Amino acid sequence: MYPKTHLIFGLIFAGLIWLFFPPIGFLGFFLILVSSVLIDVDHYLFYVWKVKDWSLIRAYRWSIKVDKILLTLKREEIQEYKSFIFIFHGIEFWLILLFLIPLSNTFVFILLGIAIHMVLDFIDLFQRNVPLTLKLSQVYNLIKNKNKLDLNKLSLN
Repeated sequence: MYPKTHLIFGLIFAGLIWLFFPPIGFLGFFLILVSSVLIDVDHYLFYVWKVKDWSLIRAYRWSIKVDKILLTLKREEIQEYKSFIFIFHGIEFWLILLFLIPLSNTFVFILLGIAIHMVLDFIDLFQRNVPLTLKLSQVYNLIKNKNKLDLNKLSLN
């Protein structure tokens, strides 16, 4: 799912949460909105690590290209390739945030924004017939990636 879609839905849901729970204030609204979009910074970090390039524009174009290629593959073909590792999209990161909540309520709002983002991602994966595990546990993905093909074998450049 693209950042624009996450921004629109993040705005809607953060607004609804603020409407029904006014005590969260603007700060709560803002943290929910921002975290529902900025969680995708791990896509950029993955690009930087994989391609060794810091360009945000090229990272976005690369992601679009990868997405188009993946849409042409069947579910069985997709599973032959290594999963991308998106460090903020796994339960491991969510658990860290959960444990940080006693330190500050700020983490509740961040976790809410991430939950909004992940629900949208899971809907997107389901519609594409892609395994939901792709964005459920990054440790699982790392283990599962052993002996799989690298997506760079597809003509991404």
